[in-house]
Amino acid sequence: MNPIQDPFFDVPKTVVTTSAGDVALPVCYFDGSHYMALFRVSPVKVAEKLVDIPIQPVLVARKAVAMLSFFKYRDTSLGPYHEVGLSVLVSPEEEPIQLDSFNALSASSCPKTLGSYILDLPVSTPIAKVAGCEIWRYPKFVTELPIELDVDLFRGKVLDPEGGFILELAGERGLVLPETLPGPALVTYSMRDGQRIRTRIETRAKYQISGGGSIRLAVGNSPHRMAKNLHDLELDGKSPKLWQVTDQFQSLLFQGEWF
Repeated sequence: MNPIQDPFFDVPKTVVTTSAGDVALPVCYFDGSHYMALFRVSPVKVAEKLVDIPIQPVLVARKAVAMLSFFKYRDTSLGPYHEVGLSVLVSPEEEPIQLDSFNALSASSCPKTLGSYILDLPVSTPIAKVAGCEIWRYPKFVTELPIELDVDLFRGKVLDPEGGFILELAGERGLVLPETLPGPALVTYSMRDGQRIRTRIETRAKYQISGGGSIRLAVGNSPHRMAKNLHDLELDGKSPKLWQVTDQFQSLLFQGEWF
């Protein structure tokens, strides 16, 4: 179906002016791929990244969760680009969330206040950086983001804009579950002028779910902030607890709401 005629994308639009020009919201992602690794990490290490921010780590089986998402956007209202997100699972400080297992993350009863706080969000085009930084205050920077997926094998990199590499995630995924699962609506939390912003991202996709298999994260010797965040979370050399893949990703990125 032509995206222009697709009811999923037929929503009211508003225009926001940025230093790179006008941006229509919600941003429409018509066609893309999304590969996401979920890691178990120390709640203390995550809390250290949230000092003076009124959100807190979500605990899943007594551990915090870090996520590394690789996006290949082939067609969007901002043009095609790649994006890699390092984020942690969080909720507002006044609404703590504890879950028994990773299975609860895909349950329909999953709390609506559950969301992610983005620590780093490299992108491959300047317009994607400007829109993300100025509208949502996402911590974006522009760099090269080579992403390769060949059946069960994955390789994704974040290169340091100054040379070398920040990270490489590569390997063969584990046993794939027989059924695909729908992607949930996503929520991000960010800060602007000392206030929280809650942003809704409606998604339409079905994911293949597997274990991490031989996939491993290697963090480079780059001095970049993203490499430091990965080291601080003790992710170097780690394999993800879960690996989620879809090559039919569509979404709507709405304007954030202050709360």
